[in-house]
Amino acid sequence: MFTGGWQGMVDNVLNKNPNFAPLDVLPCANVNVNKHDVCKKPGKLACSSCKLVSYCSKECQVAHWAIHKSDCKDPIRSSKWKPGWIAEGRDPIFLLKSNMSTAEEMANRSQDRLSIGSALWGNVPAMDIVNLPNNENDLKKDLSLAFAASGDIRNIVTTVNALGTDYSGKLNILLNDLNPYVVSRNIALLLILGTIPDEIIAADMALHFWYSVFMPMEYRLRILSMVSTLLKTQVSDDPIVAPLGPHSTLTCLVSSHVKKLLVENVGPVMTPEQAQIEYKRVRKAPSRVDYRDRMYMGLKPSHRLAFLEYRRFGIILPFGALNAHCNVPNPSLFSNGTWLQTDYADPLESWDMNKVFLAGKAHGAQPEDVYGCLYFFLSDQLRAFARHIRQHRVSFHVYNYEACILARGISEGELADCGVLSTTRFDRIDVSNIMDPNYVGIRGVMDAWGPLLAKTDNAALTGYFMNWVAKAEEGRVADAGPSVLKRSLDLMTKGNRLRKEANPILTVYLAMDDIDAFYDTSKAFSKFWKEHGGIDVKLQLRTVHKITPHRLKTAVGAKPDTLPDFADDETWYRYTRLINLTWSERYVEFGHSKA
Repeated sequence: MFTGGWQGMVDNVLNKNPNFAPLDVLPCANVNVNKHDVCKKPGKLACSSCKLVSYCSKECQVAHWAIHKSDCKDPIRSSKWKPGWIAEGRDPIFLLKSNMSTAEEMANRSQDRLSIGSALWGNVPAMDIVNLPNNENDLKKDLSLAFAASGDIRNIVTTVNALGTDYSGKLNILLNDLNPYVVSRNIALLLILGTIPDEIIAADMALHFWYSVFMPMEYRLRILSMVSTLLKTQVSDDPIVAPLGPHSTLTCLVSSHVKKLLVENVGPVMTPEQAQIEYKRVRKAPSRVDYRDRMYMGLKPSHRLAFLEYRRFGIILPFGALNAHCNVPNPSLFSNGTWLQTDYADPLESWDMNKVFLAGKAHGAQPEDVYGCLYFFLSDQLRAFARHIRQHRVSFHVYNYEACILARGISEGELADCGVLSTTRFDRIDVSNIMDPNYVGIRGVMDAWGPLLAKTDNAALTGYFMNWVAKAEEGRVADAGPSVLKRSLDLMTKGNRLRKEANPILTVYLAMDDIDAFYDTSKAFSKFWKEHGGIDVKLQLRTVHKITPHRLKTAVGAKPDTLPDFADDETWYRYTRLINLTWSERYVEFGHSKA
């Protein structure tokens, strides 16, 4: 029994783990929550119909059928399922906006509250910004990395893990973001992964804190205790300093707002009922039903149900796994009771889908159970990351500044007391998409961060452009004229990538979701680059990349005009139906000019 109010609850569960341990293999789905009955054997026999769940034996499958039947036979899995607009004999609402230019479309989206919000999970797949084998190729080399507008920690996790288990160099990693919600969550994630003694528990705790709307109460209380204890030892205006295991450290120079959020992110600020009501309000908003159905109509039947299940509960676990222990809200995904992200935010968009499915397969999950595959992928990644920062030397420096103000502060020695000297130079600087004209812009970023790049052959400043097409001529097929549209549609048809609907207008409209994958944007981007100050920067724009590709689903080192490559129908499906990419994203790399 808990005593002493909230603090008593914290003390009682401080070292207690959830009743159900993190998963290493897909569990048998024979779970009866009402009877507290759980089969603890691995699930090896997949349901032949939906393949969303697996059982240890035929006996368990038969015993569980009464419960599983409602999912397996859910109408959304039926071959007769149709979008609401077809069932109701009307045009979908999004067709009313089909004649907008790219600039008009982006402006309209910014007015829709459900279409805007904080990107707590990112919106493009994670990238390794070092690519050690293709550059330094030295497993002992110390590296200084700056993530000037980091967003969440997915690129940090990917970059550190890609160095491999044999890498022994020291890492100095700077993380900065202007969004206080992002920064506070990043600090909590690093604390979890570096200080919770059990690496497996730490990874599972971080996974649910990062991506699940509900988490085990034991996790939330342990994070609250960890954060509260840390803040009690800090002088109000001093940086937050904490060890992360025996070799690594965390130093945070952040605002009082961020420190306040660190506590609120895991405090008792919402009831489960309040969180569920708000989550449902966003995920099931009536005004967005046609947009949801547009997504569902491109999915395989079991994936439709998997997506629907995540929209119902918001918990990252295998479909058939017990989730009753995820019983308290994750306040870090809300602000004053309001959901912080868009209605279509999805953690799948943060990662490489082929790697997600490979991880799922290795742990026994079927590809139909896409969020189960994601659970195992994230578990693997977070365990590896936690292991690295415990076994090797990593210094994290976390800031909450406007990116260019931070760069000038470094240059002028204002952060020396935090361990970042005016002489600091970085082997990699990643600026995310703040070079987009609707953010800082090319010249502003390059003038601030360019001087901080180390003067070595492999040093590079990387970033990507996402919203450039709103300021470019012919940046997308929709803005490039009828001949380009026809040519691109022909390519889609030839590759059997066109979804043909009874309504030909709808056919073309749906094609526009992915048509830019068949369009060479290199000339339009080159023109945009010159018109927005790119020719005046002091660093050299690389034509041949050594770290990231020019475009998603192309190879590092490929030419700028290379189109995304989809090896087969399944690859096309995974990258155009399961996640939402614009295919107009362009990545850039800069290095010092060679004499």
